[in-house]
Amino acid sequence: MPDTLVFAAQIKKLEAFRHGQADSTALDEFDAETEQLILRTFREDTHLLEAYGLAIMGEAENIVNIPQQAQEDAAQDIPRMAIEQRRQVLEACLAELTMVAAQPKPKTLSRAPVKKSKKAKPRAVKKKAAKKKRTARGKAKKPATAAKKKRAKRR
Repeated sequence: MPDTLVFAAQIKKLEAFRHGQADSTALDEFDAETEQLILRTFREDTHLLEAYGLAIMGEAENIVNIPQQAQEDAAQDIPRMAIEQRRQVLEACLAELTMVAAQPKPKTLSRAPVKKSKKAKPRAVKKKAAKKKRTARGKAKKPATAAKKKRAKRR
């Protein structure tokens, strides 16, 4: 099962906790399972694992850009806020996986020959320089065949 589907299933499981339909031991098991999932998917160096740990305590709003409530709501239910933050961290994981999947894969280099420009090639430049040296010394040879004459005219 692809990781995006696993995270979507975790979000659905969390909905049961959101409505108060499960006890704290089931929530602890869910948290352990989710932390292992994040660790397996994103490795240890991800901020999402830390964010989920803070969401368990209800303190993750600064890690995953969760909008903070107004000061008037400071006395709200911490366990419910923690469940909401868990959901938001899971949605951030899902969004990150979706973003990674949407990125184009790097192109592989093809073995097809590359077209070369019509500019003077280094080899041709060397031949012309050698010909000028021979001509300057008076040792230039005349082309013997018609094909060689045509090549000499093109230069």
